[in-house]
Amino acid sequence: MKKTLHVIVSTLLFIVVGALKSNAQVAALPFTASLDTFNVITGTTVDVPGVDDAVYQGIPIGFTFNLAGTPHDYMSINTNGYVDLDSTGNNYFYAILGGTQDNIVAPFGADLRNSLPNASIQYTTIGTAPNRITIVQWLHYSYFVGNGDVNFQLMLFETSNCIRFVYGANSLVSAPLNTQIGIRGTTIADYIALGDTACNWANAYPYPAVTTTFPVSLSCSMPSGFAFHFGPCGGSGSVNFSYLTGSVFNDVNGNGSQDTLEPGIPNRVVNLLPGNYYVSTDAGGNYAFFFLDSTQTYTLSTGGILYWNQTTTPAVLSCNPQTQSCYGLNFGFQQIPNVHEVSVSCPNWGAKPGQPEPMPISFQNNGTSTESDTITFVMDPLYSFISSNPAPVSQSGQTIQWTYSNLAPGQTGTIMLYLLPDSTAVLGNFLNSTLTIAPLNDTIPGNNILNLHQLITLAWDPNEKLAEPSGEIEAGTEIYYTIHFQNTGNATADNVTVLDTLDADLDLLSFRLIGSSHPVHFVMEGSGIAQFTFYNIQLPDSGADLAGSNGYVSFAIRTLPGLTQNTEIQNRAGIVFDFNPPVMTNTTLNTIWLNVGVNENSAQTFYLKASPNPASANVLFAFPQKANEEASLIVRSLDGKTVLSRNIQSGESTNLGFLASGIYLCTITTSAGSSLVKLVKE
Repeated sequence: MKKTLHVIVSTLLFIVVGALKSNAQVAALPFTASLDTFNVITGTTVDVPGVDDAVYQGIPIGFTFNLAGTPHDYMSINTNGYVDLDSTGNNYFYAILGGTQDNIVAPFGADLRNSLPNASIQYTTIGTAPNRITIVQWLHYSYFVGNGDVNFQLMLFETSNCIRFVYGANSLVSAPLNTQIGIRGTTIADYIALGDTACNWANAYPYPAVTTTFPVSLSCSMPSGFAFHFGPCGGSGSVNFSYLTGSVFNDVNGNGSQDTLEPGIPNRVVNLLPGNYYVSTDAGGNYAFFFLDSTQTYTLSTGGILYWNQTTTPAVLSCNPQTQSCYGLNFGFQQIPNVHEVSVSCPNWGAKPGQPEPMPISFQNNGTSTESDTITFVMDPLYSFISSNPAPVSQSGQTIQWTYSNLAPGQTGTIMLYLLPDSTAVLGNFLNSTLTIAPLNDTIPGNNILNLHQLITLAWDPNEKLAEPSGEIEAGTEIYYTIHFQNTGNATADNVTVLDTLDADLDLLSFRLIGSSHPVHFVMEGSGIAQFTFYNIQLPDSGADLAGSNGYVSFAIRTLPGLTQNTEIQNRAGIVFDFNPPVMTNTTLNTIWLNVGVNENSAQTFYLKASPNPASANVLFAFPQKANEEASLIVRSLDGKTVLSRNIQSGESTNLGFLASGIYLCTITTSAGSSLVKLVKE
């Protein structure tokens, strides 16, 4: 089968409920459609990766559900987008109007399979008797022929016997494919099958033709959040839900309301209490939350935007869904005019002599004025220029220069630079370069110049996460994270997904997407899970295109204020290439240091001494250190592998007798700095 495209679904949306009265005939059930929203559930998983045409039988519904007067206690879940309300089931593609199985409920009946990263079928029962709801969810399923990414749910309501289909964001295909959507009763002649000759899901209706299927394609797709209801939904027996939606928008005129043509602001994070849940705004600046308890009063907030003023009041919104309409909970921001502030970033990862090194440069307009100027890279004498995208406007000796123009406020730009470290570069030394973005006299000149120090090693893990600054930081510091990945397989990767569960001591509302090597789709959900999806990236493998096999994503986020001394902030990411298991990165570590009681050693130039050197067993490391401070020791072999990682005190004896003879790179990191020494192990 051909590989499929992968798009992360935007989640945490709201649900409308209803009630369904029993009828003798499925065909007599009232039908309505509405534009609601889609909320991803976490429940019991029934399928496995790569499965096709599978049916999972004998699953308890959780209560007795009546379909047109016929009671059902069990269901069978099919990978082909439908459920049999029986203890056994079949595996037809179009089960409503074909096959021999009755009592079919099909939100998206088609030839589907589990072939995308993070694909799953899950089910759960929520609420309390007599108003429970059983939800079956198909997430990131695709057509068998390898097209699309579809996301949908089936909901069965206790007591009311309401049936509801709800659809998430879907990536479909150019060529029309067919789907059966509807319900089949106790005979093939008793059914509801939806159709629409005009390819407008909003106008879908029970279609009389027995052979009907619903066309699905790029030009004929369901909107995210679309819902179909079977029965008089909204009557007695419904469960109380809360639904809260709104937007973060650019309030151009500053009047505190979103007027026509005032755009939404994407990738802003919104927090909801109680529960401490987070979602990110979509490309249109919209967000939504879903909760069961409509009696609860919820509060919502979003982080401030640098050099913008919030125009909507109050700054923190509250709403009780039982007594208020909780739509349109908007946050407006207006730019402070004429602020000039640009920044540049590039990760400090390792360099291998004689091997092309990717240097992803990200630059961003953090101010409120459109900017045009230059970016300059002065490379180490042992670097040679290979190429860059875009191409530089000039190169003279070790100096490379690009221009950027009309960089709008909030806009980012990227330069993918490839350099070649000279084969004579000495292992354990650093290649030192300087990256500068103009204008240099802007509001924060400190982020206009970046000094890069690449450690020379024989090898380094290309799937890596870096934090700048590293080591000890003060509370409230903004950390720049870069996640680098490389396709080291033997075929092109269609899609790459990066999953990063952010440390609880990070301020999620301060999240800023800085840059990426390729177009990326970002979503944050739950308690702080950041998902970055490179949709249809077509990343070549390293054997076919070494330079082109690399990619990255960069973001910035602040630590929470008021963190206590020695609080550790750790982060690790998982990288999924197509259908392969996640590749886990290293774990970054920052430690909070309160700048009080520092002894005079901290102001000294950092030194590191190892003795004896060469050594056979025990080694003494001497370095500047605060009182009672633990230093980090990392010992690596010349191929870049970590052979020892521990905390030590200055002057402490460390046993390295277990190491094989050879040369090792020993790095000590304290609040005073970081230094490396080469150690010969006899």
